[in-house]
Amino acid sequence: MSNSENQHLRIKESTTTMFLFPVTENEVENVVKGLKNKLLAGIDEIPDYVVKQCIKLLKKPLANINNPSQESGIFPDQLKTAKVALLYKKGDTRDIQKYRLIALLSVFSKLLEELVINRLMAFIEGNRVLNGAQHAFGTKKSTETALQNFIKSTQGTIKKNEPN
Repeated sequence: MSNSENQHLRIKESTTTMFLFPVTENEVENVVKGLKNKLLAGIDEIPDYVVKQCIKLLKKPLANINNPSQESGIFPDQLKTAKVALLYKKGDTRDIQKYRLIALLSVFSKLLEELVINRLMAFIEGNRVLNGAQHAFGTKKSTETALQNFIKSTQGTIKKNEPN
């Protein structure tokens, strides 16, 4: 492939600096409300649903805790620890292959992660850092849309190379 044919695959450079704007109480509340109601808890033993039920009381302290983390660029060590559990899939309960490992993160770790992701995605989309060929991490894009584009491109190439 020539350089001009590969042009659509290049990542656009951005000279804009990413700014992590402060977390608001409303944003904390919305992110927490968007979490799934999981009964299993991380290492702190606090299930997501408990924080969801108490969010009106917790949103201000959580915003005040998350802002210094984003300002400093430091993800607290206590939030980096996950509890690992075996999850039974189906079949013979004595067969170890019928289980899979899952990492249970603290609800507070998931909150901070989601708040940073929101800022990162706003920057990437606002500055059009990813091009149309990028399907991971894009809004309304997935492995399915990547496959659809691949099939369409392949069909076009085959059609173009067919003898008249």
